[in-house]
Amino acid sequence: MTDRLGGYWLGARLGSGEVFEAYDESGQRRALRALPVDSDAAKAALQVHSLHVADLVEVATTYLVSEYVEGMSLRRVVDEHGPYAVGDLYRLATATATALAAIHEAGAVHGSLDPGRVLLTDSGPRLIGLGVASGEPADDVYAWGQVLLYAARGAEPLDRQLRGLAAAATSRDPRKRPGARQLLLSLLDAPQSQQGRLLPPEPVHDPGLGGLAEEVFLGLSHPDQGLVPEIFLRLVTTDASGCAPVPLDELLSGRTPDQVASLGRILTAYGEATLLSVPPDDAEGGTVEVVWPALLWAWPRLREWAEAERVGLAVHRDLARAARRWEGGGRRDAELYRGERLRQALAWAASGRRHLTLNADEQRFIDAGIAAGRRRGRLAVLAAVVSVALVAAGVAIWQSGSAEDRLDHAMARVAASRAEAVRLADPVLARELSLAAWSLAPVTEARRALARSDADAAVGVFTDPHANDRSVYAISDDGGRLAALTDGTLRVYDLRTGAEIAQSPGPEQSVRAMAWSPVSDTLALVGVDRTYLWSSASGMGPAFGRGLGAPGQQTAWFSPGGGLLFAAARQSGERWVWDLRMRRSVYADDDVVVGPRDAVALEFAGKGSSVRRYPSGARTAAPWLDRMPWEYTVFAPDGERVAIAEETGVQVYRLDGVPVLPVRLRPSPGALRFSADGQLLASTDNDRLRVWRLADGALVADRQVPTAADRPAQARLDASGRWLRVLAGRGTVLTIDLAHAASPVPPEQAAATICTHYGPFTESDWNHHLPEVPYHPLCPHD
Repeated sequence: MTDRLGGYWLGARLGSGEVFEAYDESGQRRALRALPVDSDAAKAALQVHSLHVADLVEVATTYLVSEYVEGMSLRRVVDEHGPYAVGDLYRLATATATALAAIHEAGAVHGSLDPGRVLLTDSGPRLIGLGVASGEPADDVYAWGQVLLYAARGAEPLDRQLRGLAAAATSRDPRKRPGARQLLLSLLDAPQSQQGRLLPPEPVHDPGLGGLAEEVFLGLSHPDQGLVPEIFLRLVTTDASGCAPVPLDELLSGRTPDQVASLGRILTAYGEATLLSVPPDDAEGGTVEVVWPALLWAWPRLREWAEAERVGLAVHRDLARAARRWEGGGRRDAELYRGERLRQALAWAASGRRHLTLNADEQRFIDAGIAAGRRRGRLAVLAAVVSVALVAAGVAIWQSGSAEDRLDHAMARVAASRAEAVRLADPVLARELSLAAWSLAPVTEARRALARSDADAAVGVFTDPHANDRSVYAISDDGGRLAALTDGTLRVYDLRTGAEIAQSPGPEQSVRAMAWSPVSDTLALVGVDRTYLWSSASGMGPAFGRGLGAPGQQTAWFSPGGGLLFAAARQSGERWVWDLRMRRSVYADDDVVVGPRDAVALEFAGKGSSVRRYPSGARTAAPWLDRMPWEYTVFAPDGERVAIAEETGVQVYRLDGVPVLPVRLRPSPGALRFSADGQLLASTDNDRLRVWRLADGALVADRQVPTAADRPAQARLDASGRWLRVLAGRGTVLTIDLAHAASPVPPEQAAATICTHYGPFTESDWNHHLPEVPYHPLCPHD
């Protein structure tokens, strides 16, 4: 089988047949079945659209492409976990009958329904394999009955209705079998069919090539991650094959012992994931190869790396081959680059690279070419190379000074550009790169990068080293601790020092959301169907209450007094409140916002809204809350004011509905948070932080933050009101200094401040972020 079929790159075989994981050129994951196609049956199957059927995407003469469904087959579920009880059998029967009814009404048939083609997913059962076989609708109904009996095998006897439907569906006479819609209508009359969804017995982990590669990447240490692009970009080609093997020696040439060890860990990790083919440890030489060329399309991070290096990949590929020939052929001058080829290679090496670095053989090859040029009397070659590099980088050519000076100017611009690229997510690294740019040459771009670093109120960053796409986070009310749950392990970090201060196994079930209590070190973990409390003193407590079964954006939070735990799933509308003292559910189906010490609450009920006081329970009507968004309402610390983010802006109200602010705060944000003294109001949405001073409505902080795709960023102010920490995407926590001076200072002073507070790059970090030029000290005492 070729690596490609039509417009699809093939991955691993799915099961024992001719079905493959496949990716189109946008990286979309599909299931491709390679077989001769019955065009009439396939065209009918293209018209089927149902939530319980995997869509057919494309039909060709020799293959079918369908939506890829992540799930567990019914056959596997029953074999590993046993037969279904009656309630689940009703849900299975209803979902599969719904699918068959949609198929038959489109003029198609499934033709190959069996327990292996029913997948249990997070959204319920789905049928796969549509369009593969021909047959009659009655054959599908017979297969439906067999699937139902398979799911019930050996269990308690089917109840009367299910037994009758299964018997009718499996009648020997096809004419006596009911139609799929008749089956569905009979099932819809049964109350059990309407109670919840049939889900897999355990979370489905089927990440695909790109997801698997990303999991491996995120499981590596930060230094090791920095070398991953170096490996994969050497394996990527610019021709139709997509990838090609590379000698192991090319990856290891000229590396330090630490780098060799790091590369070994990376190759082992990707080899164990069956993404790279790696020589055995005891083998000499050998090649490294991408197992599935589809990985280039399936892994967004690799596609980004390749796109960033797109222009230079061909240059580097030729350079690597030429260097190998030169080394293997006795280093003859006749095989060295000269003239235009040398200038092109040096221009790329000086400023065209983003992730690739030259290995020792390639560097020697370049150096030998320059030396040979000088011996031929062409001393101007370096100046010409720098000029080409500057043009390639899109900046003006420096018209005076030596060639070495021109190179410093070019690299200063590169360092400044990289500072801007990382500033959003890592303001500390941006400061260090700005300092490096200024130290290389005082060009305009370096001056601008220093000024932006000096003006940035984000003065610190913490990034969870174990983060992946499934990680769940919670930041404490004082902004001092971060809880991170990744792949079943709970870790707690001190955000002031970055140290890991606690580690514990997480619950067995998948956790949807977490929240810290504001009055203790208790952490709530809301699972799929139950909730847990953890503390450093007592560990993980027993399961209780409810969970959040619905997929999508899920959040949890405590009331200010710590007595109530809230949980909500935004897309489904599922939400609940658990009274931790009384150990029961409260406020069923009510929208409630609780105030300080749990002594007051706003109960949102349209014109029937009210303010409720505790412990008396006395209510005061609050019709002014009609149409107010409870999700964007927060109490001030005094318990007598609330801030509400409406579409027209933020207003602060007294509890009788009288506005406090003379002018609304704009633009209208998302989640709100008061400072401890009630003088500041912070807001966060998915990618931005704003902080207002309420006394005069002044905006004291406004900064973009790394995107949090599945939930808004979370802001927490410390007790002093000066330091604010923002939990953003992928476990990144920024520290914002709200007293940060905004007045500009000379670049020399900005550079001195960076040296004083952050220090310069270490030599290792310099070589990682600025591999193009040799390391040199930046600060007076380096």
